Amino acid sequence: MVRKIFFTGLIISMCMTATQGFAEETPKGEKEKSELAKIMGEIDKNYKTVEAISGYYKYSNNDWRAIFESSTNIVKLTKIVISKFSRPDDKKYQDLNKTMLAEAEKMLEVVNHKEEQGALEDAQWQVRRLRQTCALCHKHLGIHLYPQLYPGKKDELQPGQEEIPAPMGTDIPKDW
Repeated sequence: MVRKIFFTGLIISMCMTATQGFAEETPKGEKEKSELAKIMGEIDKNYKTVEAISGYYKYSNNDWRAIFESSTNIVKLTKIVISKFSRPDDKKYQDLNKTMLAEAEKMLEVVNHKEEQGALEDAQWQVRRLRQTCALCHKHLGIHLYPQLYPGKKDELQPGQEEIPAPMGTDIPKDW
């Protein structure tokens, strides 16, 4: 009788330990998403640095340095995304990531020729090309950068945000 109770207790404790161990593990998909989200957040931070100065009519050496550092970071992070988070079944996603890498590398090339005439305009053009690539990829993945602009997507709102209703009676399409 003592053996049965001891054996039952041992089995129950093993089951509880195994259940607790499995409960603490995060599914691989969630871990990849959070890691990918962090990398994409870094890419976005570097892009916003470049975008903030893209409206200037003249760049200082500090501005060119910021463009160089941000472009270098975007290239490095994009290579990580391409190699670590590839989606062989989604060719468009792969192509968009390669396009983002190419545009960031072109931005680095512009910085290397910053003394030439038209370099400022080329840098501004490359910022727009990066923006376009990001927008196409986000559209492809169905990710709304500003969910408050899309009525009916309340589950995507950030804490503290509220939905801004679309204007009534205009002829502007909602997906413009």
